[in-house]
Amino acid sequence: MEYMDKISKKISFNEDKPLKEILYECLKDNIIKGVIPVGQRIVEKSLADKLNISRTPVREALKRLEQEEIVEYVHGKGIIVKNITEEEVVEIYKIRKNLEVLAAVNAMENISKEEIENIERLLNLTEEKDKQGDIKEVIRLFAKFNQKIYEASRMKRLTSMITKLKEYHERFRDISMAENSRREKGLIEHREILKAIGEKDYERIEDMISRHLDKSMCLVLKELREQKKILSADKNDKENVKNGI
Repeated sequence: MEYMDKISKKISFNEDKPLKEILYECLKDNIIKGVIPVGQRIVEKSLADKLNISRTPVREALKRLEQEEIVEYVHGKGIIVKNITEEEVVEIYKIRKNLEVLAAVNAMENISKEEIENIERLLNLTEEKDKQGDIKEVIRLFAKFNQKIYEASRMKRLTSMITKLKEYHERFRDISMAENSRREKGLIEHREILKAIGEKDYERIEDMISRHLDKSMCLVLKELREQKKILSADKNDKENVKNGI
C-alpha cells in the first residue's frame, strides 16, 4: 500500500515518546493531510510489519483514532479512514461559529493595544505573501491570525476546543483559500474582524465571523460533494471491470 511506504519514510521512533503516541500522531497527521485517503483500509498487522514494530502500539493508536471518530470499524473490512458527512460538517461549523464568536468577544474585552498592533503587522505580512503568490504561507498566517485572537481571549480551554473541532475537517483546510479572490476576501474579513474587536462592536463581530465561516463551510461542502462523485465513479468503474463491461 502506497501510504505505508510514505509513513515508513516519515515516521521517527527516536522521539522521547511511547511508540503508541508517535504512531497515533503520525497516522492522524497523514489522515488529515490526505496521505491516507478516506475509505482506506488500515491493516494492523501489515502496518506493524512495514514499520518493524509489534502490533500492540498500532492497535492502541488505531483505537484512539477510532475514539476520536477519525477511523471506524466496518464489518467485513476492518479499520478504515472515516468519511466526513455533510451533516457533520454543518454541525461542526455551527459549534465553531458560536465558540469563535465567544473567543472574539472575550478578545474584545481583554486585548491590548500592543496585541492589536502585532496582529495588524501580521495581516500586512499576509497581504505581502499573497501578492507574492505564496499560498502555503498565506494559509499558515491566516491560521496564526486565528490563534492570536484565541490567545487574546484569555480562554485556554476554549482555544483547545476550537482547535480540536477544526481538526475534523483539516483535510479540507486549503480549499477555501485556493482561489485568489477568496484569499483577498478572507484578508479583508480578517481586517474587519480585528477592527470590530478594537472598536468593541459586538454585533459587527458576530456578523463578520458568521459570514466568514458560512463561506468556508459552503466551499468545504462543495468539495465534499465533488469527492463523493469521484469515489462513486471509481466504484462504478471497478464494478464494470469486475463484470467484464
